[in-house]
Amino acid sequence: MADLDADGTNDLITGCFEGGAYLMRGKKDGGFEEPKQVLDKAGNVLRVGQYWDYEAKKWTGVETSKYKDSLGIAAHAVDWDADGDLDLLLGTQDGKVLLRINEGDAKVAAYATECIPVKVGDKDAMMVPGAHAMPVAADWDGDGLWDLVSGSNAGAVVWFRNVGKPGKPKFAPPQTLVEAGTGGLGQRTQACVADFDGDGRMDLLVGDFHGDAGREFHGYVWLFRRTAPKGKP
Repeated sequence: MADLDADGTNDLITGCFEGGAYLMRGKKDGGFEEPKQVLDKAGNVLRVGQYWDYEAKKWTGVETSKYKDSLGIAAHAVDWDADGDLDLLLGTQDGKVLLRINEGDAKVAAYATECIPVKVGDKDAMMVPGAHAMPVAADWDGDGLWDLVSGSNAGAVVWFRNVGKPGKPKFAPPQTLVEAGTGGLGQRTQACVADFDGDGRMDLLVGDFHGDAGREFHGYVWLFRRTAPKGKP
């Protein structure tokens, strides 16, 4: 959750398997408005590339996108460039982590019409091992800089440490926080970073998906309590 329009209430933003990003604005009296598709500054539905065309009833791709074959499945708000407004991190089914800069302001967003790649180091485009990138920003190591944590289709949770500085994030190669299959953890993991037990250390809440042959489809939320000292992975 984040206050995407600076009105004092938290909003929800999410990706969707059909390829678009959706915003649910928070109400002053609690709850949320109905979801609406997020648009870019040109008025187009904010998509990475691939999407489900409901009218044609087929998968297609945004012709102008550099990532026409990538399906955006996750959206997360973060002030990437420390300019006081929230930008959007987008995760794709093939593991890419991309960025849409907010060229508007904190009250009225105007998202760029093109995605730019988030990089590891100075050269390599960020790819989540195991695909299905679900990035969230959180200060995992307590150094005052937000890092990126992501689940994956393989079922692991990985951490990209931010080794840059405020307004100019830079990321180290991924480290595994939770191995795939730990304790029965399923696939398509989605991580939430929070101090669940109030001990001053960030924990992980991890959603998953199970759909193996011969097993009932289900999705659980798993709690992984932090055992490392504060400031350590």
